[in-house]
Amino acid sequence: MDVPVANSSPELDRKAPRRSLLLLALIILCSPVQPEVSWRNVRGTDLPALFADHELADGVHYAYQFRADGTFTGFNMGKPVQGSWRVSGDEFCWTQKRRAATEECFEVERSGGYIHLVRDGYQVLAAKLTPPKLQPKAEAPR
Repeated sequence: MDVPVANSSPELDRKAPRRSLLLLALIILCSPVQPEVSWRNVRGTDLPALFADHELADGVHYAYQFRADGTFTGFNMGKPVQGSWRVSGDEFCWTQKRRAATEECFEVERSGGYIHLVRDGYQVLAAKLTPPKLQPKAEAPR
């Protein structure tokens, strides 16, 4: 069985790059424009309300649930974590319970439901901040 072979001409070969460029330009022009994300600093008295009774999580590696009483629990890379948190001036500070626990403090930036924890001008952690998923109450023993 003979299979037809496409004829290749020098004229068609020259038009191919132009067609690719035109197609790329159309894709770029027709793509929806992403709005510029605006990050704002969260400071002082706004910080406790931002973290209290909320969960900070990236959806895969870690999730921290911050309670209004200044404690938190969660996991990091599959391992349970717990500790305490507080606000000091314009910074969010936390201490994880572990050997040689050290308090770490961060500036906080927010854009919608997303948070950046920043130290010395560098982003240390980025995640989504949401109200925690409610755990069902355990039934009283009968």
